[in-house]
Amino acid sequence: MLELTTWPRSAWSIFDELESIQESMNRALGAERPVAAQRGERYPLLNVWTSPEGLMVEADMPGVDPADVDVSVMGDQLTISGKVNPTPKEENVVLHRQERPHGEFSRALKLPFRVDNNQVSAAFRNGILRVKLPRSEEEKPRKIAVKAA
Repeated sequence: MLELTTWPRSAWSIFDELESIQESMNRALGAERPVAAQRGERYPLLNVWTSPEGLMVEADMPGVDPADVDVSVMGDQLTISGKVNPTPKEENVVLHRQERPHGEFSRALKLPFRVDNNQVSAAFRNGILRVKLPRSEEEKPRKIAVKAA
């Protein structure tokens, strides 16, 4: 499938009209694009913080059921994957515009240090997934006392 999405774009772009034609053709043919392609960017959007204690990741996933989200840590990689369910359509209703994405997604993030896999936690509230990844004891910064000789 031809993808013409470039991000970010200026306020006006010749690609807008081409994308509109492509989306119309995809709808007519019943083709679905992955969530990331629908948004023209990576999905979900992430905020990431580090501290001496570890790493905090927030992922925006409005309308996603927490039961449809998987979080895993393997080696030095965090993977967030899941599914955005489409909004149910009522009978005799004509859809004029659909900008909210749906379908499966997966986002991987390379971690800057080793984490304690047994202490990783994830919580979902108000459409935001928060993953707390504590540093492993070997990775935590330690102050070394300097002895006079």
